Amino acid sequence: MLLESDQLDGQFVISTEPRPCAQDWHRLQVGSLHLALAPFSKTVSVLDATGKQIGAFLGAPIDLEQRRLIGEQYTIDARIDEIDDIDDFVETHIYRLTGSFLFILCTPTHRRIYLDANGTLSLVYDREARAAAATAAALLSGDQYHQRFRARLYKTLDVDSAGWFTGNLTAHVGIDRLLCNHYLDLDTWTAKRHWPAAPVSTSTEPTAACARIFNRVTQTIEVLARAGKTSVALTAGSDSRLLLSCCRALLGKVTFATVKAPNANVDIDCAKRLARTFSLPHEFLPYREATPSQAQLWRLRAGHCVGGNNVKMHPSVQPLEGRYFVGGLGGEVGRGFLWLNANRDTVIDAKGLVSRLKLPQDEEVLRSVEDWLSPISHFDALLKLDLAYIELRMSSWGFCDSYVKPNQNEIHPMISRANYTDMLSLPPEARRKGDIYFRQIERSWKEISEIPINKYGNYRDVLRPAFSAIRNPKRAYRKAVQLIGALG
Repeated sequence: MLLESDQLDGQFVISTEPRPCAQDWHRLQVGSLHLALAPFSKTVSVLDATGKQIGAFLGAPIDLEQRRLIGEQYTIDARIDEIDDIDDFVETHIYRLTGSFLFILCTPTHRRIYLDANGTLSLVYDREARAAAATAAALLSGDQYHQRFRARLYKTLDVDSAGWFTGNLTAHVGIDRLLCNHYLDLDTWTAKRHWPAAPVSTSTEPTAACARIFNRVTQTIEVLARAGKTSVALTAGSDSRLLLSCCRALLGKVTFATVKAPNANVDIDCAKRLARTFSLPHEFLPYREATPSQAQLWRLRAGHCVGGNNVKMHPSVQPLEGRYFVGGLGGEVGRGFLWLNANRDTVIDAKGLVSRLKLPQDEEVLRSVEDWLSPISHFDALLKLDLAYIELRMSSWGFCDSYVKPNQNEIHPMISRANYTDMLSLPPEARRKGDIYFRQIERSWKEISEIPINKYGNYRDVLRPAFSAIRNPKRAYRKAVQLIGALG
């Protein structure tokens, strides 16, 4: 263990042999697997139809069919000894769930770890030590953590600013990241892709697909609101507006929150306008900047795999502790985030992908992305770019900090296998326009669609790009690199 006591709250270690852990950690055995759980780690036993334990969840899985947050036990209506196709079994019974979770499967023939549809609870592993964990901080001793630190690559990727370790890379030699849509085989200690097995068919009824997404998001928020105090993020963005539209019938059951961060004037202005116009129960969270020790602990809890503004501003969301916080991550999947200047037959290689991700052309990074691309070489360019956004960006950048706020229950209801399948099925021409959800927002709550998204709605919108480039020249430069890479 690198740290003591509450500094690793919410984290865990999964291994095939018992390992030492801190005194206040809880030990649990799932079949032949050993789990060491820090305080605030939540587990759910998974049983088959005979009552036999076949695995466990970490996190907060949600069953929309039963409209409940799954508590201590989840029973699958199938006998594990009668299953011929374990991949189909997991897809049918595990990925029907939403929420934020990690699934540990342990049967006499299969020992695996699966992430949810976007890896919102991340996992890293040490193949030599035959152990997996929330972060490298839970796997390595203090000396090992420093000795195995990739200082050169950390600096090259500019992790302290806006960079991150993509693919299977982490900040430590010998520690790999498991990406979503891949499972970790705990017998061979190798990762293998399990989804998608085939291209996602284009929907002939995109309006119905969008309606299904909205319904699932609404149902997820409703489940959370019944389970405990729930706050929903409110900003000027399109995905925030989607969340708001899904809450129309829940206004007496949820509250809304906005951080008064520096340079977030458009978000603050729009949130204030929405709250005032529609009488939303809304609170502004005062901006609080992290102390040096708080920032260092945040980085450590993320395994030093990501940095950026969240390190600096994370104390601002401390008032949300003890409640469910609903965020809007995942919506970009429906808008072809990395599609710039790409068509189905565009050649996608590691160099081009790294440029689109706004990362440097480093040999280690290129090698990791090449390895990631190899098993999906038969997919068309647009699906490759979609998977790159989901896995190389969101899974490794968006959620490698899953454990930095152990007292906060953060759920992004747009993230689920069903929602992502519907998003990927939307016609390319509709996704390119970038307003794929807007018509559904209009249908759900027309009045909120009339307030501009990501805009003030006046002269200040003309000045924003110039001010943004002045405030953040590095971001402007990375955007230029991305554009150049997309052009060829």
